[in-house]
Amino acid sequence: MEFIYYGKKEANLTAIMLVQQLEEEYWLSDDYKSVIQKAKDGNCRPLLEIIIQKLEEHDIIAKEAYIIKHDKDKVTIWNPNKMKNEINDKEEHVHALLKFEKGASLKKIALAIGVEPQYLERLKSGRYGYDNCLAYMVHAKDFPEKYQYSPDEVITVLGESYKSIYQRKIETWVRGRATKKAKETDLSVDWLIEKILAGEISKSNILLTDEYYAIYGQHKRRINEALDTVGERKSYQAIIDLETGNYKKSALFIMADSGVGKTKFSMELIHHLQNIAKENYDYNISYCLTASRNAFDEYQGQDILFLDDIRGDSLSVSDWLKLTDPFMISPISARYHNKMGSAKLIIITSTLLPSVFSLKL
Repeated sequence: MEFIYYGKKEANLTAIMLVQQLEEEYWLSDDYKSVIQKAKDGNCRPLLEIIIQKLEEHDIIAKEAYIIKHDKDKVTIWNPNKMKNEINDKEEHVHALLKFEKGASLKKIALAIGVEPQYLERLKSGRYGYDNCLAYMVHAKDFPEKYQYSPDEVITVLGESYKSIYQRKIETWVRGRATKKAKETDLSVDWLIEKILAGEISKSNILLTDEYYAIYGQHKRRINEALDTVGERKSYQAIIDLETGNYKKSALFIMADSGVGKTKFSMELIHHLQNIAKENYDYNISYCLTASRNAFDEYQGQDILFLDDIRGDSLSVSDWLKLTDPFMISPISARYHNKMGSAKLIIITSTLLPSVFSLKL
């Protein structure tokens, strides 16, 4: 018995995005030589007209056709010599968006145009696939990550004027940016949490880094839970280190009049200790600067606890004794749940003498 395998039939595509550099080597027909130079000079219309003509010669009729030159795109490239990422200019290229009266296979379209099939992008499935490609012509949904091209730069050869489409769609596209960013953060939050649990990213890193901050805004509860978990682990590790004599808890009480520079001095001391730890031990010292009220709400097991201008009655007598006990780490009261007072160094600033400060407890 003989079996005949015909293979899987290629799907007919009713629209396609051509992305190609403006270099002759990428265009497999001599007909493109003169129009490629014109496109480089800023006139992409002749290039799109030849593409449409070549498609028609293969009975692929376009009913909508747009083209734009992207010459301000950037790309991030790893520099192995400098051991860091560098932002470079992308090669000049065009995006041509075509919609057909009848569908054709990707291979047939590529053969008709005269380019390799890998330079033709299938549109994403769903009713918004073509609309998203229209928006991408000018990066309308990719602000501020990508350069924003003007709708005036898009050439329309067939179909409704792109400028008309832009004016009609731009509000929807701008709203789509938020949806797109939210979906992107869904993909990144697991990675960020992994980095937090590994101790590689702190809350200050998150709040001061645009990329991490965008993820934090969409997944605040999950990220704060991860930060709390890291704090718990640090606290219990600190207990073991204290019991085994690896360190002794220390407390500094800095007293001076208002405006003298207690806070500045304390921060300079913290930064100095951080530099020493990093340079000599490759260890990142973390610190927590608390509010005068509910001081432990933001504490997450940081190495240094900075109680700046705190009032004696901000903590109970019991909590002050637990916090400053050099030989013991115990739970300290906080609004939502108790925290372990596991800081290795506690810095307290006040305008009161210690003897007077203690009377305020």
